Amino acid sequence: MVANKDALQTLIKSIDGTMTAAKFSLTSSKAPEEIADPITYSGEYGEVELKVEENILNINCKALGTDWKTVTQTLFDPSEEDWDDRATKSTANAICEAISTYYGTECVLPGKAAKTSAKDSKIIAVDPQENIKKTKKKEAVATYEPEALALRMENIFQDLKGEMLNNLEKYETFLPEEYFETLVTPRIMEAIKLNDRPTLKKIFNAFNTFYDEGDNNMQSLIVVSILGMNLAKDDSLLEKCESFMDDNLKAAVEPVVTYLKTGNGAKKRIGYFENPTTAKIKKKK
Repeated sequence: MVANKDALQTLIKSIDGTMTAAKFSLTSSKAPEEIADPITYSGEYGEVELKVEENILNINCKALGTDWKTVTQTLFDPSEEDWDDRATKSTANAICEAISTYYGTECVLPGKAAKTSAKDSKIIAVDPQENIKKTKKKEAVATYEPEALALRMENIFQDLKGEMLNNLEKYETFLPEEYFETLVTPRIMEAIKLNDRPTLKKIFNAFNTFYDEGDNNMQSLIVVSILGMNLAKDDSLLEKCESFMDDNLKAAVEPVVTYLKTGNGAKKRIGYFENPTTAKIKKKK
């Protein structure tokens, strides 16, 4: 656990390199005390707002001539018992990556020096509209798309940082089923088996929110592909994670698990879900 004031000051200090490279200046307090107060920046190419709602930090950007957009979200909860400066710097990393991707500027992670000074930087796009268009494919997707959920998981499982963009670049589109099945879902199931409560709290905070706010594809990804398919394999797993689910998610997951454990459900799970017909995926040359 870290005091809000200390966590916010560490956050501002940790993203200073990236914000300077993007020619942004802090317009809110340099020493904020309340976590609910937004941290704001303004510069030549637009504005940035970092706003915490519950335990989620929204990175909102407004390039010149555009409307505000939430480019990504990340966990920020200094009140958690295991939260420390390392966790704050992890949140700072997510902010740096989102800002640099959106505005096409240099990403200067905490403790690293910028390759060029802000004065001499040639990385910043002259036309932010054109730059946003060019980098749309790699942009941290706003709100409740699979890419945003992937970034949330990468904030929890730090060694997976960058894997979402690797998947996107490899296939020229993000393939959430492949990404989660091969990288993230095994980690989630291991956390459930070990009853790793701090990790499960973070995972299901994300699942509860994305299930409620996401579209049908997002709901299917969480309820069927990630949870239902895997919880159905072991009777003890569902019970271990039920307390972390809100009522809506639990009401969706339980009947899926029950069905997949029936004869017909098991046949579909084994024959279709676990051994699908190989698809031809277009890979980037």
